[in-house]
This record gives sequence, structure tokens and C-alpha cells, in this order.
Amino acid sequence: MTFYQLLKRFFSLILLICIFTCCKKKEDQPQPELNMPAVVTGNLYGSPFTAKVTIERYTKFSMNNYRSEDLFSIYLAGDGSKTCSSPLSEFSIRLTVPKKTGTFSGNDTYILVNDPGDPSGQNGALFSSEQTIITISSITGDKVSGQVNVKWAEQNIDFKGRFEASYCK
Repeated sequence: MTFYQLLKRFFSLILLICIFTCCKKKEDQPQPELNMPAVVTGNLYGSPFTAKVTIERYTKFSMNNYRSEDLFSIYLAGDGSKTCSSPLSEFSIRLTVPKKTGTFSGNDTYILVNDPGDPSGQNGALFSSEQTIITISSITGDKVSGQVNVKWAEQNIDFKGRFEASYCK
């Protein structure tokens, strides 16, 4: 066997190894749950919550390597009278996630949960964790759809379900 034939086999082997390692599915990527409630429901600081309004509203919030225009800010309220013109502090939950389809957790998400015991909307928790899973399944010209599953035992925050957020214009 000549040197060039050996070199060719060596590069072929390296190419195959690269293909297999690069195409391997990431095992720790969270997967969306199949048995999700039809709407987001759960507990916020131990108080029951069911989303009656879900909107997507532009904010100037940016995080990590994401600019504000690359993020969805999805607001959920348990009060059915909330609209796009309602103050942001009147929404119970804000889900911040990249503006693309996929399943996200950890540093790709931020969750803001207002304390239902504080009517001023000034107290709450802003957090991100590997137990926070947001899936964006559909993006259209007028809404974004997906599901969320959030657990934060220390603050008694636990909610999950499907959402369909209309864009505020």
C-alpha cells in the first residue's frame, strides 16, 4: 500500500468519525411532554393559577446572546379581562424564549412569575433552570403556539400546559 492510499484511508476514517459525532442526537435535550393540559395551569407561590389570556408582546428585554428582537415575550394572565393595552405588571407570568421553533431550557429561557399575594406586581421571581422547558411548536403571522412545563419547588411554583399567544400590534 502506498503512502497516498494510507493517507486517503486515514482521511476517510476521520471524515466518518466527524459525521457520526456531529450528527449524533443530543441526549440531554429536553423533549416536550405529550400529556399536557389544554391551557397553562398550576400553582404560583402555592396559589392556584389558570391562564385565561395569553399574548405575545414586544419588550426591550434581552438575555444572554439574544437581542430583544430575537425573543418572544409571552404573557399569561388568570384574569380574562387583560388585553394588549393592560400594564405588564398585571400579567402573572412572562415566558421569554428564542423566536424560533424548538424545545428550550436553561439559559435559553427566562420565566418571570409575579407573586399573587402582591397586588402591586412589584414582587416575584425571575429565574431560569434546566427544569424550565418551553417548546415553540408553531409560529404564524398572528400567533405563536407551544407548551410550557415549569417547576421550582423552593418557591412553590409549578405550572404547565399548552398556549397560543396572539401578537399585540
